[in-house]
Amino acid sequence: MSLEPQELDDLTSKIGRKPTSTELQIVAAEWSEHCSYKSSKKHLKMLPMKGPLVISEKGYDSGVLDVGDGYVITAHIESHNHPSAVEPYGGAATGVGGVIRDILSAGTRPIAIFDSLRFGDIEKDLQARWLFKNAVTGIADYGNCLGIPTIGGEVEFD
Repeated sequence: MSLEPQELDDLTSKIGRKPTSTELQIVAAEWSEHCSYKSSKKHLKMLPMKGPLVISEKGYDSGVLDVGDGYVITAHIESHNHPSAVEPYGGAATGVGGVIRDILSAGTRPIAIFDSLRFGDIEKDLQARWLFKNAVTGIADYGNCLGIPTIGGEVEFD
């Protein structure tokens, strides 16, 4: 379970009793970084939401920008840290699936994937090397089977 002690206290206070184990599991999942962005939300709020080229409004899962001549660019950022750490191929692949889903939900068509990845020292850490190899393969395979190639990105190692 991923609830901090203060979060458990807050939950207990809100519902006025000790939560059941089922309630704890549900809340831990919903309050996770993956679902609620509890630690990154303050940083995301600093990103610009309005401008002459912005088509989508706050609250949509993808940003849509007008680039002229009837074309738009739709961008989506997905963090799949926990699923990718547990099973890097499937975690990274389903992360790409979430990006594609949200771009389609915006009424646009994905044509390419870019990624931004962070890993430990793959020269010294076998786990980091395994994560890197399998996550990169999962990203490529998911997009390629749909005809959406990974055409760029960045990777950084600690």
